[in-house]
Amino acid sequence: MYSDGIGIINRFNIRSVGLSVVDNNEPTPEVQPPLQRAMVIASFACFFSLLLVYWVARPAAGRLEAGGAEFVVYAILPTSLTFIVLYRSCWHREITGAARTCSLLLLSGVILAGVLAAIGVLLCLVWFCLNATSGGFHP
Repeated sequence: MYSDGIGIINRFNIRSVGLSVVDNNEPTPEVQPPLQRAMVIASFACFFSLLLVYWVARPAAGRLEAGGAEFVVYAILPTSLTFIVLYRSCWHREITGAARTCSLLLLSGVILAGVLAAIGVLLCLVWFCLNATSGGFHP
């Protein structure tokens, strides 16, 4: 009975070789392309710089009593760090001048929006878990 099961598996493996969608010449999933690696590094740089800036500058920005100053501190600094990381990467080196700069600024803003959305999702998840472990909301 056991050898019959192995025979079935071997026949399936032999017949399914032609159905394979994986090309043997493709890079393995462990190897990231340089552009993807640059995006991941830029995203982490934006995330950690946003946390660091918020942690360090929150008391100072609260004392300024100007809404624009908080925007400059919290949005411009992480976006500029993300821009620097992307500018030094291999992101479309064939494009030069204002076109590359504008595309990198736009991409930096998109990364900042994604990081803010991820932080919001994480905060909601933490709040939900804390609420569930404490027995729920009881007014």
